[in-house]
Amino acid sequence: MAPLGKDLRERRRRETQREIHAAVVRLARTHGFEKVTVEMISAEAGISQRTFFNYFPSKESAAVGQAPGELPPDLVARFVAGGPPAHPRDVLADLTRLLVDHLAEDPPERQDTHDIFELAHSTPVVLAALMARFDAFRQSLAETVARRMGPDVDEEIPDLIASVAMAAVRNGMERWSQDTADDRADSPVPYVERSVALLSTLLTPEHP
Repeated sequence: MAPLGKDLRERRRRETQREIHAAVVRLARTHGFEKVTVEMISAEAGISQRTFFNYFPSKESAAVGQAPGELPPDLVARFVAGGPPAHPRDVLADLTRLLVDHLAEDPPERQDTHDIFELAHSTPVVLAALMARFDAFRQSLAETVARRMGPDVDEEIPDLIASVAMAAVRNGMERWSQDTADDRADSPVPYVERSVALLSTLLTPEHP
């Protein structure tokens, strides 16, 4: 029974996080982000201000929400278990595949992704919060890559691999969020896969 109770608490926590995030986006759209206060957000989400700060340290972090989300442990374990390959390019390919698989299993909402990028582009403090989230995620990816490649790898390589993979994913995600004319694209996966394919083309040497 204990695991079920833990799962239920975690599900409720994620729901509350989403409600707070959605409240920020709605209020920012109506009043402008600068005029939105934690008091307004808490009232909109139906929670106390103390509860708000249990979930987010600031209204900027609440506007960003949980993007990007954490990778599932099973996907990480599968990636790490791949063993050290002959070339870092193979690790980069496997890492981008890992990120695509994660998006396929747990795709974000398109409108929400659009709203986050739109708010970030128009509000410097939100952009800074979003970049901080991406940077924290990149660091966790770099640590995962380092585990995959072993203790003898140059410490710059995992960080560079993680940065390049994140750039491709972020480019695909943003293009997906903006392409509102394509009603078929319920998932960001095709867009991210295109970015990854273009990245692979750029990194593949031409043979005369």
